[in-house]
Amino acid sequence: MRNHDEILEFERLFAPRGAHGRFEPNADVHLDESARAVVVHVELAGANADSLQVVVDDECLVIAGIRARGDLSRDASLLRKEIQYGEFLKQIRLPAPVLGDGATAVYRDGILTIRLPLAQTKKYPIVRTEIRMTVRRTPV
Repeated sequence: MRNHDEILEFERLFAPRGAHGRFEPNADVHLDESARAVVVHVELAGANADSLQVVVDDECLVIAGIRARGDLSRDASLLRKEIQYGEFLKQIRLPAPVLGDGATAVYRDGILTIRLPLAQTKKYPIVRTEIRMTVRRTPV
């Protein structure tokens, strides 16, 4: 397990620089009860595997790295830009306590898959609260 100082260091290292801001990749998080693990899939197509850094804290998973822009021909005109490049940082609050020991991370086919074994000690309580909402019109 890591402490919050490392997360702050991640944020310092990957802070936005001028016009080149960082982006947040898409992620799926699920609880695999049969394997007793939290499984996280992060979409990182094109990222350099050597740039990927993963830190797990008591309640958080932090993934950072760089997705470099591919070479474009000087004769090419960009007609549409949807893919984000540059530095990225993804911070995910974990749904249950996990163990750092035994955690695995595999980067294959543009997807980073992280498996975090569940801690034996406790679970975060799931409390559902109904919130009533009243809509009132303002007088005209």
